Amino acid sequence: MKRLFLVLACAALALPVLAEKPQPFGPLAPTAMVTISGSPLTINIGDDTRMQVYNSNVPGTGQFYPPGGSLGNSGVWVNYGGTLFGPFLGTAYSPVSLSPVTGTGTAGDPFTVVIVENAGNVLQLTETITYVNGAAAANITVSVAAIPPPATPTIPEGGVNFSVFIGADLYLAGNDAGFPVAVAGASAGSHGADETCTQQLQYTIAFLGTTPADAYCAVGYSQVYSEIESGNLANDVAPGCLDDGAALQWNRTLVNTPITINTGVSFTGNAVPVGPTAAVPTLSVAGIAALVVLLAAVGYGLARKTSLGA
Repeated sequence: MKRLFLVLACAALALPVLAEKPQPFGPLAPTAMVTISGSPLTINIGDDTRMQVYNSNVPGTGQFYPPGGSLGNSGVWVNYGGTLFGPFLGTAYSPVSLSPVTGTGTAGDPFTVVIVENAGNVLQLTETITYVNGAAAANITVSVAAIPPPATPTIPEGGVNFSVFIGADLYLAGNDAGFPVAVAGASAGSHGADETCTQQLQYTIAFLGTTPADAYCAVGYSQVYSEIESGNLANDVAPGCLDDGAALQWNRTLVNTPITINTGVSFTGNAVPVGPTAAVPTLSVAGIAALVVLLAAVGYGLARKTSLGA
């Protein structure tokens, strides 16, 4: 009995290492996907606007959570009439089309993917993602218009007020924690952190207000989701190092002509510390797992010794 108790206790210690963090939504439905095979960025793009980005300049994991997923918890949302439409938060889009990758990756002919989504029975969102080989950022254009014929959406006199959001749960250079940062109207993101969360890395992920944003947040990932769901980002930046995300918001009114917003996401720098590295011993996740296994073995040995001596 003592032996069983010790093994179960050690297994319980291992659970936090192996478990995934909680998410405020259920399992995500399968989605169609295309891949921009560029350098240094490889970009997976789903037909629901989710993305996953691999950056060859930093450790080989996805830069949005979950890092091993083909698509990360990132996306573009539109809120109108008090209803949020988009991937994994709010009401799902009705996908219209996902183009294949076109272009050769040059500045004059960038890799291009176009996604078209219907948001309810009124608005249609067109997202165009372009990438030039060698660049540290992917450019994103979001166009919002009335759903075209044969649909007959009702645009009331004075237009439709709506908000567009772009955001994600960030996973910076192999670490799910970072130091949030934002510049009003211009960007929201995070600086990378070392494994002990005590030192910044020379690596930053940021969503870009190429068209100046009306609001932003760079806070804990679950708070990012909550602010997007509420329809209003709070212009807040969390202090310190934490499991964070970021988002930008644009508020517009659609009357007759489509509304276009230019944004993007950048992955700049390298996963090296800012300034001299302090000589502080650290344990990686793999190291913690090895320690748990060692504790289990020691516990088993002690239990066996006690059993034999009883």
